[in-house]
Amino acid sequence: MRPFADGVVVLLALALSASPASAQTGRTREAWLALAKSGFALPDGTAAIDVLIDANPLLASPDPVLRDDVAFSAAERWIVRDGWVAPDDLRRLLTLWTSNLQDGLESPGDDRVFKRSFSALCLSLIAARDLAAPFLSADEVAAFFDRVLDYFERERDLRGFDPVRGWMHTPAHTSDTLKFLARNPKLPGGSDRRLLAAVQRKIESSNTVFVWGENGRMALALQSSLRRPDAVAAAVEEWGAHWIDEYKTLWAKGPHVDPARFARVENARQVMASLHAALSMEANPTSNGDTARKVILAALAKMR
Repeated sequence: MRPFADGVVVLLALALSASPASAQTGRTREAWLALAKSGFALPDGTAAIDVLIDANPLLASPDPVLRDDVAFSAAERWIVRDGWVAPDDLRRLLTLWTSNLQDGLESPGDDRVFKRSFSALCLSLIAARDLAAPFLSADEVAAFFDRVLDYFERERDLRGFDPVRGWMHTPAHTSDTLKFLARNPKLPGGSDRRLLAAVQRKIESSNTVFVWGENGRMALALQSSLRRPDAVAAAVEEWGAHWIDEYKTLWAKGPHVDPARFARVENARQVMASLHAALSMEANPTSNGDTARKVILAALAKMR
């Protein structure tokens, strides 16, 4: 545990033992804020896993401070930076957070999007932890990828940011998890083709241009997939050819464009431009990644 001031210890201990103001978490908002203020230091006898499970309802909160600065930040600190959560407990969180992805999925548009989106973001921490200190089996990694990719394709709430309630951002948050999973050597072959197809369907599901950085985050997930040693050049070539055809169709009637098709083509162009930039800036490029970079650049040249 990192040293911190005695006064913060007393404040945190009192706050965590205060009478609950929330039937959901058993802790007051002040208690959660005190935890964050302490640098997420835990009093003796308090286990990180127990607090993370208790914080699960905060992922659904319309309060961006509780959702982002407390619940997600605590998970990032204890899972990735401090490594305080043991493998068996990480599996408990994997089960909990993936189950959260189903809440309200069939009826998008309400506040349950926060729970889904921030659970997807928290899952990126488990994917990143397995890269740094492997604990998942190959079968578990494959199942993890399957569940997150399924959610990515089924999620239809594409809202980005609300000035009062903060980030929703499901395409970006889910892409963060897919990015780390695609780097995992235990993931079976074919993930590049599956992820390319999923990103294509996500782009095609939106009738507006993404404006909150979603395209860049999807590009980073694709980067991880396309630089893998088992990536197949034909997959990205077919993907690029699809978008070239979409571009030609868009402009076939001159200035009389379909706005929804324009949004799809523009999103694809932005993903491709971000992907090319990411592949070009790699410190340790791979052969497959370099092939993908050239394919994407050639496609972009035909879409201008």
